[in-house]
Amino acid sequence: MTMDRLRNLGFVLAFLTLGFILFCLYAAFQTAIINGNWVAFLGGILMGAVLVGILLKVMLVPDRRSTGWVKSITNVNAKYLFGFLLIAWFAAMGLLATLDLEATKVGGLALLGMFAGIFIFMGFIWAVIGE
Repeated sequence: MTMDRLRNLGFVLAFLTLGFILFCLYAAFQTAIINGNWVAFLGGILMGAVLVGILLKVMLVPDRRSTGWVKSITNVNAKYLFGFLLIAWFAAMGLLATLDLEATKVGGLALLGMFAGIFIFMGFIWAVIGE
């Protein structure tokens, strides 16, 4: 297959995945609206939009010249910064686990903690390997 065909196949796969996810989430969105839980519904949409914005900004960095915040986390001492962030993440997730709240196990805090952990771990790996 040529690269154009693979790219087009990737677009189709992304479109089908988006449709599948929207179809699956329709009932959850409908339940949130019917039950009058507008604050949680709009908060979820806002957090998703912020996450997409952060990911977009991060993914567009290679297309531009290096920026100030990139230089600050890619210097020699970045491994210490991300090491400290890892310890803080472990402590925060451990604290949430000891509270034994249902919302921290399956709710928004667990999702935010997972995303934060991914970014922190990837930053730590990047800082250590990049030396």
